[in-house]
Amino acid sequence: MQAGFFKRAILPGLLFLAGIGWLTGAHAQSEMTIARTVVDLTASDQALLPGQQLKLTALVAMEDGGEVPGGIIEFIDETQNRIIGRTSASAPWIVLHRLSDGSHTFRAHYSGLQSYFPFVIEPSTSTPLVYTVRTVPRVVISSSQNPSMPGQAVTLTVAVKSREGTPRGDVTIRDVALDSILADRVMLDSNGMASFTTSGLEQGSRTIVASYHGDAKNASAVSTQLMQIVSPEHMHGGQSSR
Repeated sequence: MQAGFFKRAILPGLLFLAGIGWLTGAHAQSEMTIARTVVDLTASDQALLPGQQLKLTALVAMEDGGEVPGGIIEFIDETQNRIIGRTSASAPWIVLHRLSDGSHTFRAHYSGLQSYFPFVIEPSTSTPLVYTVRTVPRVVISSSQNPSMPGQAVTLTVAVKSREGTPRGDVTIRDVALDSILADRVMLDSNGMASFTTSGLEQGSRTIVASYHGDAKNASAVSTQLMQIVSPEHMHGGQSSR
């Protein structure tokens, strides 16, 4: 009776196995080559808003270089624990159309090939890709005195509200009619609010807006217009006082 044995020779990315049968006088010999693979997962954009498209690409290659001869790629959203798409290794991308707000952790899994004798192409999985779909917050600007008189101190207050908690960052307040900046990069406080006081509003009907510049979770956004009336006739209850 002849004892069986296995021979191994490891080359970059390849593993050779040879087996010789035993318990009989006949020798049965087989050989296969195992090729290891790697998956590189990337996203088309660094920032995305709700409703926009996101393209995920998973490039599969041999560990020591070269293309794989086939196989299937699954794209997985681990945050939601679901498969979001499948495609072939020859066209390794998918486009997502309805990605929900918030943080997502994506992976791509390559199936490998078991029927490419004498080669066995091993499966592999990409490193995680963390991606955040930023929320569009609501920006509101208000005035402490409207209408107001020329030279009167008026405090403009901006509130930024989001489903993703309290926004951080800053806002810029502009007079649209004059195309001028009233206050640049005013920091939000711990409640997501910013204030600016001015006595320099020019006479007339002023159109004022606030632009929020965004943070890691929230996209940039612009408030609705505030119509500020600056007039020598300061109205009280519909009557003028001089």
